[in-house]
Amino acid sequence: MDGLNELNRGPRGKGSKNQKSFTPVALAVKGQNIPLAVTKDAEEDKPSLIPDREQYNHPDFPVTYADAKFFIIKSYSEDDVHKSIKYNVWASTPNGNKKLDAAYQEAQQNSGGCPVFLFFSVNTSGQFVGVAEMVGPVDFNKNVEYWQQDKWVGCFPVKWHIVKDVPNSLLKHITLENNENKPVTNSRDTQEVRVEQGLQVLKIFKDHISKQCILDDFEFYEDRQKRIQDKKAKQQLFQKQSQVWEGKVTEEKNRDNSKVDLKSQKPPEVSACLNKENLPAAAQTTTVEVKLTEIVPVTKSGDDVKDAKPVTVTEKKPVANGASNGC
Repeated sequence: MDGLNELNRGPRGKGSKNQKSFTPVALAVKGQNIPLAVTKDAEEDKPSLIPDREQYNHPDFPVTYADAKFFIIKSYSEDDVHKSIKYNVWASTPNGNKKLDAAYQEAQQNSGGCPVFLFFSVNTSGQFVGVAEMVGPVDFNKNVEYWQQDKWVGCFPVKWHIVKDVPNSLLKHITLENNENKPVTNSRDTQEVRVEQGLQVLKIFKDHISKQCILDDFEFYEDRQKRIQDKKAKQQLFQKQSQVWEGKVTEEKNRDNSKVDLKSQKPPEVSACLNKENLPAAAQTTTVEVKLTEIVPVTKSGDDVKDAKPVTVTEKKPVANGASNGC
């Protein structure tokens, strides 16, 4: 395990009082020096990675609207919520993107204004982590590479208004008629919440006084983002090297196969002899006997005539009626 699996909640969920002293677990590699602590000077020199908290949770944030749209967003990991707050962007599934884009386009037709709010929760976390507003349509052709998984296609801009941990226990009494009267806390991703229930959830978010939020873990997630990106880069490099190696192996195999094919080819004279089996009988006889006639040695007159054995060579010639004459 490399400690980079999906998290439904950061270290703040474990009641740590000093988040800066938290050091993520890393795999020890021979010859690698792993810092075990962060010095005070290094901490002061490092630029702050936490967004300005003053831009969230405004006391004058309105929670009453004549018309508005609300959706539940279920994330696989809090890492992706961190990216959403950092980059002001979100991406859903293909069906989720279509659903949210259609809602946004419809809301834009409302001359009186119709915001589209998103209630964020991480699967199995037992809480919600904030409220964002969809402030632009879905760009189905744009992909961003910083999500923890590479399967998300398309994205859209968001503006975060409320960032705080709100436990499910404060919201589970709100049920959704358009989802079999299930509690709002039992919703799936991009489940729409009707206006009346949506305004109730929004008010609870604003009024709840939370001691913790994902901003407490921002440096923790910044470190995880860097390590995840490094891991992906190494995996991509390894894949490229593997493809190059496989290409070389395939090329060598092709060369070896070509050599084997050349060796297995039969000489022309062998092929000619084997092909005789397919010739007509007359042609076979004529061919063989002609060759025998050609290889009979011619002796000189009077030399070794006594010792020489008589050799009879016959030649068969095809005739029109299929018979052959010998002499």
